[in-house]
Amino acid sequence: MDKARVYVDLNEMVTDDIVLLSKDDTKADSMGNIITFYEGLPVSLYSDDASNSKETDNLIFEGTAIQYDLKSYPGWGHVKWCARIDWNSLMHESDMKFLQLLPIEIEKHPNDLLALQKFLICFKNYGMDQDSMLKNLEKMKNQCDFTAKDVLMDLMDFVVGWCSQDLSIY
Repeated sequence: MDKARVYVDLNEMVTDDIVLLSKDDTKADSMGNIITFYEGLPVSLYSDDASNSKETDNLIFEGTAIQYDLKSYPGWGHVKWCARIDWNSLMHESDMKFLQLLPIEIEKHPNDLLALQKFLICFKNYGMDQDSMLKNLEKMKNQCDFTAKDVLMDLMDFVVGWCSQDLSIY
């Protein structure tokens, strides 16, 4: 995990952006630190998930601790804290790793598209689907300098198949 995060179960959604967080004022994060909740506390969150190849690939995202009246929700009245989720921050751990490692690979191999294609294939084999890979490449393309955009466009061609069949990734 990229940093300490608090576990939530996305099957315990109260509304479209509020999830159950804790029945107590404290909860251990993924590194064993005890987090004490207060209204408005920014919280880094995760929920378990798996890649297409059934490898662990947690969902990671940000949220804010809130107290939410759950008395009218049968079985949840004992829960004291909820989290309001920032859905714009939601991604899989593999997406985070991809976004962190790809710039390093581009810097190491700026003119070697086949080396970069192998990098993409590693993430495909790990279970990253075509849509996720394309979305991550697009995100990087929108945030990088002009020189790297050309490389990213070439990598996107590998992903969508706008290249020879033997170079296409999916």
